[in-house]
Amino acid sequence: MIQIHHVLAVVLWYKGITHQGSQHLNYQPDFSENKVYTFNYESVLLSGLPEKGLARAGIRIKSKVEISGIGPKLCLIRIHSIEAAEYNGVWPTSSFSRSLKLTQVLTGQLSNPIKFEYSNGHVGNLMAPDSVSDDGLNIYRGILNVLELSIKKMQHSYSLQEAGIGGICNTTYAIQENKRANLVYVTKSKDLNSCEEKVQMVTGSAYTHPCQTCQQRNKNSRATATYNYKIKYTRNEAVITQADVEEIHQFAPFNEITGGNAIVEARQKLTLTDVQKHMAEVPPKEFQNRGSLQYQFGSELLQLPVHLFRIKNVESQIEESLQDLVESTSEQLPSDAPAKALKLMQLFRAANEENYESVWKQYSSRPAYRRYILDIIPAVASHRALRFLRHKMERQELTNWEAAQMVLVALHSSTPTQDVMEEATLIVKKHCPRSSTVLGKVCHLSYASLCHKQCSSSDSCSECLQLLHGFAGEALSKSNTEEISLALKALGNVGHPASIKHIKKFLPGYAAGASDLPLKVHATAVMALKNIGMKDPKMVQAITLEIFLNYKIHPRVRMLAAVVLLETKPSLPILMTLADAVLKEPSMQVASFIYSHLRALGRSTAPDLQVMASACRMAIRALSPKFDRSGYQFSKVFRFSMFKELLMSGLAAKYLVLNNAGSLIPTMAMSQLRTHFLGRVADPLEVGITVEGLQEMFAKGYSPDGDWETDYDFKEILKTLSDWKAFSSDKPFASGYLKMFGQELFFGGLDKNAIQSALQAWYGPDEKIPSIRRIISSLQSGVGRQWTKALLSSEIRHIVPTCTGFPMETSFYYSSVTKVAGNVQAQITPSPKSDFRFTELLNANVRLRSKMSLSMAKEMTFVMGINTHMVQAGLEAHTKMNAHVPVNVAATVNMKEKNIKIEIPPCKDETNIITVRSKTFAVTRNIGDLAASKMTPVLLPEAVPDIMKMSFDSDSASGETDNTRVRQSAEDVSSGNSFSFGHSSSRKDPFFQSMCSNASTFGLQVCIERKSVHAAFIKNVPLYYLVGEHALRMSLKPVYTEAPIEKIQVTIQAGDQAPTKMVRLVTFEDPEAQVSSSKEVIKRVKKILDDTDDQGTRKSRSSSSSASSTSGSAESTTSSPSSSDSDNRASRRGTQINLKARRSKAKGKKFYPFGDSSGSSSSSGSSSSSSSGSGSSSSSKSSSSSSSSGSSSSKSSSSSSSSSSKSSSSSSSSSSKSSSSNSSSSSKSSSSSSKSSSSSSSSSSKSGSSSSKGSSRSSSSSSKGSSSSSKGSSSSSTGSSNSSSSKASGIKHKAKKQSKTTSLPHASAAEGEQRVREQKRKTQSSSSSSRSTSSGTSSSSESVGASHRHSKYERQAEPKHVNSQFNSHSSYDVSTEWEYHLPKVYRLRFRSAHVHRHPDRKVSSSSSSSSSESGSSHSNSSSSGSSSRSSHPSGTTSSSSSHHHGENAGHSSRRSHVSRGVSIHHSRGSSQTRERNFLGDVIPPGITIVAQAVRSDNRNQGYQATAYVRSDAAKVDVQLVVVQLAETNWKACADAVILPLKAQARLRWGKECRDYRITAMATTGQLAKKPAVQLKVQWGNLPSWIKKTSTAFMQYVPGAALVLGFSEAHQRNPSHEFIVRAAATSPRTIDTVIKAPGVTLYYQALRMPFTLPLGPSPTYKTRDITAWNVFPQIASQIAQEDQSTCEVSEGDFKTFDHVSRTYSFNKSCNLIVAQDCTEHPKFIITTRKVDPQSFSREVHINTTSANITICPAANSSLLVACNEEPVLLHSGVSEYEKDNIKIYKNGTTVIVEAPTHGLKNVTFDGVILKVTVSSWMRGKTCGVCGNNDREKHNELLMPNHKLAHSCSAFVHSWVLLEETCSGGCKLQRSYVKLNRNPTIDGEESTCYSVDPVLKCMKDCTPIEKTSVKVGFHCFPKDTAVSLLEWQRSSDKKSASEDVVESVDADIDCTCMGDCS
Repeated sequence: MIQIHHVLAVVLWYKGITHQGSQHLNYQPDFSENKVYTFNYESVLLSGLPEKGLARAGIRIKSKVEISGIGPKLCLIRIHSIEAAEYNGVWPTSSFSRSLKLTQVLTGQLSNPIKFEYSNGHVGNLMAPDSVSDDGLNIYRGILNVLELSIKKMQHSYSLQEAGIGGICNTTYAIQENKRANLVYVTKSKDLNSCEEKVQMVTGSAYTHPCQTCQQRNKNSRATATYNYKIKYTRNEAVITQADVEEIHQFAPFNEITGGNAIVEARQKLTLTDVQKHMAEVPPKEFQNRGSLQYQFGSELLQLPVHLFRIKNVESQIEESLQDLVESTSEQLPSDAPAKALKLMQLFRAANEENYESVWKQYSSRPAYRRYILDIIPAVASHRALRFLRHKMERQELTNWEAAQMVLVALHSSTPTQDVMEEATLIVKKHCPRSSTVLGKVCHLSYASLCHKQCSSSDSCSECLQLLHGFAGEALSKSNTEEISLALKALGNVGHPASIKHIKKFLPGYAAGASDLPLKVHATAVMALKNIGMKDPKMVQAITLEIFLNYKIHPRVRMLAAVVLLETKPSLPILMTLADAVLKEPSMQVASFIYSHLRALGRSTAPDLQVMASACRMAIRALSPKFDRSGYQFSKVFRFSMFKELLMSGLAAKYLVLNNAGSLIPTMAMSQLRTHFLGRVADPLEVGITVEGLQEMFAKGYSPDGDWETDYDFKEILKTLSDWKAFSSDKPFASGYLKMFGQELFFGGLDKNAIQSALQAWYGPDEKIPSIRRIISSLQSGVGRQWTKALLSSEIRHIVPTCTGFPMETSFYYSSVTKVAGNVQAQITPSPKSDFRFTELLNANVRLRSKMSLSMAKEMTFVMGINTHMVQAGLEAHTKMNAHVPVNVAATVNMKEKNIKIEIPPCKDETNIITVRSKTFAVTRNIGDLAASKMTPVLLPEAVPDIMKMSFDSDSASGETDNTRVRQSAEDVSSGNSFSFGHSSSRKDPFFQSMCSNASTFGLQVCIERKSVHAAFIKNVPLYYLVGEHALRMSLKPVYTEAPIEKIQVTIQAGDQAPTKMVRLVTFEDPEAQVSSSKEVIKRVKKILDDTDDQGTRKSRSSSSSASSTSGSAESTTSSPSSSDSDNRASRRGTQINLKARRSKAKGKKFYPFGDSSGSSSSSGSSSSSSSGSGSSSSSKSSSSSSSSGSSSSKSSSSSSSSSSKSSSSSSSSSSKSSSSNSSSSSKSSSSSSKSSSSSSSSSSKSGSSSSKGSSRSSSSSSKGSSSSSKGSSSSSTGSSNSSSSKASGIKHKAKKQSKTTSLPHASAAEGEQRVREQKRKTQSSSSSSRSTSSGTSSSSESVGASHRHSKYERQAEPKHVNSQFNSHSSYDVSTEWEYHLPKVYRLRFRSAHVHRHPDRKVSSSSSSSSSESGSSHSNSSSSGSSSRSSHPSGTTSSSSSHHHGENAGHSSRRSHVSRGVSIHHSRGSSQTRERNFLGDVIPPGITIVAQAVRSDNRNQGYQATAYVRSDAAKVDVQLVVVQLAETNWKACADAVILPLKAQARLRWGKECRDYRITAMATTGQLAKKPAVQLKVQWGNLPSWIKKTSTAFMQYVPGAALVLGFSEAHQRNPSHEFIVRAAATSPRTIDTVIKAPGVTLYYQALRMPFTLPLGPSPTYKTRDITAWNVFPQIASQIAQEDQSTCEVSEGDFKTFDHVSRTYSFNKSCNLIVAQDCTEHPKFIITTRKVDPQSFSREVHINTTSANITICPAANSSLLVACNEEPVLLHSGVSEYEKDNIKIYKNGTTVIVEAPTHGLKNVTFDGVILKVTVSSWMRGKTCGVCGNNDREKHNELLMPNHKLAHSCSAFVHSWVLLEETCSGGCKLQRSYVKLNRNPTIDGEESTCYSVDPVLKCMKDCTPIEKTSVKVGFHCFPKDTAVSLLEWQRSSDKKSASEDVVESVDADIDCTCMGDCS
C-alpha cells in the first residue's frame, strides 16, 4: 500500500511541475545555434609521489575554447590562445615555467577546429579533417569529456554506467538545486576501475597470469575522477557556467596501504566567460568521422617513454646512431650503451622496409654492425621487422644460428596483430624445417608462443591452431618421435583448450595406438596439458586424474599427470581422491612423490594457493607419515616459498625428482621458479632434465656398438620359459628443456650416438672426430673472438587515458648489452701428433695465454607519467648496472709433474668491476625544445635531514648561547665523517660509505663504495626506500709500492717436487731461550711446567711414549690466554710429567707451534675427576673424548704427592674405579662421585656417614653445578672417582652450600679455596687428598704439609684465571635434583661418543706403565682431550698395561716408587729427545703454493703456503702454514686432526702463529640418549676488525633466529665460545641448540628435508672410516646402498628388494635365480639340485662371454669350470681372469665378478648363493630374485610380466625345462582344466588355466605334488572349447581371469624306460 501511495504522490507532483511550464526546468545543457560560447580552459597533469618535499613533473595548458552550435545537435569547437607551461621541481614550492616551444607545437596540433554531435548532454561522433592528428583529437576529447552529462529530471542521486574518454564506467550523480538563483550544482564521481569497456593498452605481460585473490586484497592501480558542475538554466536552455574536474591515478607496486604509492593527478577547469550571438564560421575542409568520445591510441604506441627526439630523416639517423653505438662499444661498454640501443630501436620502429634494406646492404658485411642490426630489428616487434626477417631467410642471407636467434626474439616480442600473424605463419610454413634442428625447434615453439598471445588477447586464433594441429597429425601418421615431441611441446606453449582432443591421441588409455608410443612421448603429452589447465581446469583435471588412477600406465607418466593436476589448483574432493589413491598405491615411488608434493603445497603462504594449501593439509591427514620415504632413491618434491604481505610479492621455488626403479641417478628432475608481483603470477624459469640408461653407459665406459650381441645367445634357453618377455629397455639418452614464463623456449637431447662419440673422443684416437683436432690446432695458432649482444629483455607498458586527453603510461623497460672479447693462444709441448688422444694432454706441458674481457651494461627504467611524441612529463626511475671483468692470464700446466704456474699483470689503473646506480627523476621534455628538457632528482640529498645532527632549541634566551656552542661542536665531530671506512672520502656526504681492503703485497686494493639517499624519512614504506639515489661500486685500485711490481705469479706444486718450489724455509723461532734444567726434582718439575709446553707428552706422537697421555697427547694446546695456565701444579714429585701444563704466554716457555693440535678445542666442562685415595691406583679415567678444554683447571692432582710423602694410609685404597667415565656420575652437581662404581665408595671414608669432618671430603667445593659434570661439554669426563664421601648426606648438603658460595666467577675462587684449606686443616684428613678443582676453585684436601707446599703454586696461578672460570661450563644453574624433571633441550648435556684410540706406538716398557698405573692421578681431567682419549671408557685395555682399574692400594703404591723413578728419568730425557710437533720437521710438504709479486728490484714479496699431511691407522694430521716471503715472523697456521668420531681444526696467526687463534671441534655423541653431533668453536685473542664485525653481526642474530622459528633462552654463556648441538629426535626431526656469547637459541623438532641415517651406530674398527678415506668411504657407502643382493639357500630366498619367502624347489630342474631381463640379456644364473639325497647343488653362471659352472666335489670342496675347462684346481692358484670376468676363492667360498655384465659378484659356498648386481641393473632383472626396483608390491613377476597368485606358482614359472627326460628334469608345462564347474554370471561354466602348470612328462608318474594358485578363464558349459583347443589358441594371453583356484602341480616324477 505504502508503495502505491508513494508512486501516486510522485506522479501528481510531476504533473504539477509540467503544468507550471516544463521549459524553464531544462537542466540538460545545450549549445544553441547561432551562439558562440567562450570558455577559459585550464588543464594540469602532474605525476610524482604524494608527499611534500619531493619533486614532481607535469604540464599545464591554458587556452580559450569556443563552442558554437552550427546545426541541430551539431557543434563546432575551436581552441586558441594556447599557453603551455611545464612543472619540474619540488612540490609544492616550485612553480610552472612557461614553455614557448611547447606552446607552438600544441598550437600547430590544435589549429583546426572540429565538429561534434551534442544532444541532451551526450557527446556523439567527432568529425575532423585528416590534418588533425590523433594526439590533437584526444586533447579535444579531453575538453568534450567535461560536457558529457546524464541528468535525470526525477532523481537527485543515482548511479549509472556512463561513457567518457576512458570508457563506459560506473558513475554516481548528486544534484542540488538553488531555485532562487536558477542554478543547479551537479557532482558526478567515476570509478575508473569498474568499467564495462575500459580504454587501456597493456603490452608485454602476456606470459604472466593475474592472481585474482591478490588483486581482491590489493589493487596495484586505482583511478577515480570527480566532476563538479555549475549549470545556469533559463526557461529554454541550460548552460554550463563552470566545471571542475579532478582525476587521480594511484599506482602502488607493493601493498597499497603499507607499501607507498605514486600518483598522477589531472585537473581541468572550464569557466564560461562570454556568450555571443553570431554564426560560427566553419572552415571549408572535408570533415571525416573520427569516432566517439572514447580515447583512441595514436603515436604513443610507437613512442618509447625513455627517449624523445625529432625524426627528420630516419635512414641517416639510423646510420648515425648505429655508428655511434658500434664505436662507443668497441672498447669497453659505456653505461649508456643500453640507452643508445633503445634509441636505435625506436628509430627502426619509425622506419619502413626500404630503410631496413638499405641499412642492411650497407652494413651487413661488417660483423660488428651486422650483429647490432640482427639484435635490434627483431626487438622492433612489428610486422615490417618480421617481413624483413622472412626476406633474409628466403634469400639465405642469414646463417641458421642467426636466423634462430632472430626468430626467437622477434616472435616472442611481437604483439599478435593480424599483419604480424600473417608474416609469422609464412615464416613457419616456408622457412622452418620440420626436422629437429635448432631452427626448426625454435621456430615452432616461438610461433606457438605468439599464437598463445593471440589466443589470450582475442578469440580468433583458429588459424595458427590449425597449423599446429595439422603438424601434430602429420607427425603422428609418420610416427616420428622427434616431430611428435616438437608438435606436443608447441601445443603446450599455446595452451588452448581446443588442443585437448589432439593431445589425447598421444595419451595412454585415450587413443588406441597411443600405448605403443615411447614413454617420453607420453610424458611430453601430459606436460602439454599444463598451460591448458589455466584456461580449462575442469577438463584437464578430469584427464590427469584418470591417468593418475590408471595403475597400468608407467609411474613416471602418472607422477607427471599428478604434477599437472596439482597445478590446476584442484578442489578438496579431488585432493582427497588423490590421497585415497595413494593409500592403495602399489608403487612406493608414486606414493612418496604425491605425499611429499601435497605436504610441500600445504605449507604455501601465497594468497592464490591458500584454499588449496588448506585442502592439501586435509589430504595429508588422511595419509600416514609412512609415505615419507627416506633416501634419495624415492621420487620427491621439495618446495620453498615465501610471501611478504608488506610487498604483496612472493617467491616460490620447487624442485621435483622423479625416480624410477629407485636408481641412483633420478630419471627426471625439474625445478621451477614462481614469482608473485604486481598482482600477477609468473613462472620466470623452469628447467627439466631427463636421463635414462646413462648410469649403465658410464659404468661400462667406452665400448664399440653391438658388443653384447656376441657369440652366445640366451634366447634358446629362454624358449623353455612360458612366454618370456623382455623388459622394454630404454635407449640411453639425456634430454633437457628450458621454459621461461611458462613458454618452452628450447629443448634438446643427447642420444646414444652422441654420448658414445663423446666417450670415444675421450678414450679413443680422434681420426673420426676432426673437430677436436681443429680446435686444438686453432688454439695453437691463437683465437681472437668478439661477441656482442643487445637485448631488450622486457617492455611492459600500461597506458590509460586521463581526462585531459593526454595518456598516462606506467611502463618498465629492461635492456642490456653484453660483450665478450678475447683471444686465447696455446702452446703444447710435445706438439700433438695426428693420432693423438685427449688423454695425452694430461702428460703434455700446456701453456695458455688468454686476454679476455666480459662487459655487461644493463639498464632498467620505470616510467610513470605522460608520454606522447610531443611531450613527456613524469617520474623516471633508472637503474644502471655496469660490470667489467678483465681477465689477463698466462698459465702453464704440467699435469705429469703436478705443476701449475699462473702469471697475472699488475694492477696499473683503477678498474671498476661492478657499478650499480639507481636514481629517480622528475622529467619533462618537449619535442619543440629538446635542449630545455629537465631532469630533477625526486629527492635532493640536501633535503634529507640528519636527525643525529639536529640540535634542540630551547625557547629561553640563555639557550641561544648554549645552542650555538653545542651545534658548533656537533659539526666538528661530524666532520670526521664517521661513515666512511678505509680512506676518508673527500666529500662530506653522510650517505656515502667506502671500504677498502688493502693487499699492498700485490700492489692492489679492492674498494667497495656505497651511497644511499632515500625518502623513508618522510614515510617509512618500501617504495620510499627505493626513491632517491642508490649507488654501489666495487673497484680495483693500484696501491703504491716502493719498487714497481712487474707481474704477479702464482706457482702450485704438488707431489714429490713440492719442497723444491719453497722460496722460504718454514721454521718456528722460540720466543725466549730455554731455561736450563735443574737437578732437584721439584725444580725440574717446575721447569717442565713452566718452560715447556708439554715436552714429555709430545713424545707420545713419536714413538718414545710418555706415560698416560696415550693416543697422542701431543695435543696439548697453547690454550686460550683465558684458560688457567699453570693450573697443574699438582705433582711436584715428578711422578706426573704428563700433566701438560698448558700455558698460553708464560715466561720461559718453549714454543711448539703445532704441539697442541687438539687441546684447546677439546671440550669444555671442567670435568674435575679428582682421584681419591692417596696412593690408590685410582686412575680415575678422565676419559671420553674431550675433557675440560677452555679452562684447564680441574686437574685432580692430589694423590701423587701425598703418596710420596708416605702418608698413604691404605684407608681409601679401593681405587675408586671411575665408572665408565663416559658420563656416568657427572650429573649430580653435589658430589662428583655419585656413581663411582666398584666398591670404592664405602671404603675410603671409614666412617661411612662422615659428615663434613669425614676423612675424604672429596668433592666439596664444587663450583656451581660444575663439579664433575662437564656440563654442556662434549664428553663429560666425570671424575667419578671421588669416592666415598659423597655417601654422607652431610657432605651433600655442605657441597650444595659450598657450590653456592664459590660460584662467583673470580673473586670467590681464591677465597673459596682458602676456606676449603682451612677446613682441611681442621679435619686433618691425612690421606684422601682429593683435589676436586672445579674450574679454578681448587679445593685441595691434602695433608697439611702438602697443602702448604701446594698453595704457593696455587696462589701464583690464581690471578691467571682470566675470566675463564665459567668458560668451560655452559654456566647455568642446575639444581641437584635436576634429573628428576624433564629439562629444557638447551640444558641437556652432550656426551661424546669418542672411542679413544691408541696409535700403535712402541711403548717403552716400564715408562708407560709408570705414571699411568701408579695411581699418580693421571686423571688430570683437563688433559686437553688427548689424555682423555687415552683411557677407554669401560676399562678396555689400551696401549700397554695402563689402567688396571681396581688394583689394591698396596700394590699400586708399591709401584708408585718405581714410577717415580722412571718418570724422573724421563723428564730428564725429554729435553734432549724432544720431538717437534711441526710436521714440517718430519715430513716434506705435500703441496706448496707460492703467490708472489715480482718486483723490479727482485726482492721477495708475497706469500708461501705449505701443506703437510700425515695419517696413520688412528688419525689424520693436516697442517698448513702460510709465511710471508719477506723475512718476517708473521705466520698463519691451520691444522686439523681427524679421528674416527671426532674432528678438530684450528686457525692461528700472527707472530709465529701466536697472536690470534680460533679452534673448532666436531664430535658425535649423545644428547639425552639421542644420537647427536656437536660443533664447538672457541677463540682466544682476535683482531679488532673481526670483533667489530661479529658484534655487528650478532645484533641481527636474535631477530633472524626469531624469524626462522628459534626460541631464545637466557643463560650466561662463555664469552669465547660458540656451540651448536643437533640431536636427532626422530628420523625426520632434530633438536638444535646454539649457544653463543650473549644468546642461547634452540629449536625443537626442526624438520629435515631428508631422513637421517639413524640406527645402531656401527662399531668402529680401527681401519674404519677415518678422514683420509672419508670421501671414498661415503662414495662406496652410497654405491653399496645402491647395489642389491639376493640370497637363495635351501629352504628360502630373499629377493633384491629384501622380500623373504620360504619355498624350496629342490628337484633336479634348473631354476633361474636371476637374469638380465632386457632384450639382449648379459647374464643368466641358474641353480639345480645335484643329488636329491644331499643338500648339494650346482650353480651355472652364463654370461655373454663365458659359461661358469660351480659344482660340489666329493670332499665337500667346490669345483669351478669356465667354458667347460676346470679352473682354480691347484691349491696355489687363487685367481682366474678372462674377458672381464674374475673368479677366485676365499676359503671354501667361490666368488665370481663380472662387472661389465652387470654382475658385481656372485658368491657360493655350497649352500647359500648370493647374487649382487651393479646399480645400473636396477629394474632390469628378473627370475626368482625379482626385478630389483625397490618396490615390494611386484615381487612375484612371472616371465610374462603377470603377477603370480602364489609363491609356488611364481617359483614354478622360473623353472627351466628340458626337451627330454634324460637330463633329470622330467617336467613339462601344461594348461589344466578346473575340476569343478563354478557358476559365472549365473551360468555353469568350464574353466581352463590362463597360465600353464608344471606336470610330469608323458609316460611319467608324479611322486610329489604341491598346490599352486592359478587364474582360470571360464566359458559357459555348452559353448566351451576343449582343453586341446585351448592350449593351441592364442587368446590365452589376453584372456581375463574369472576365478583363482588352487590346483595340484607335480614337482617330482618317476619315468618308465626311455621317455620321449
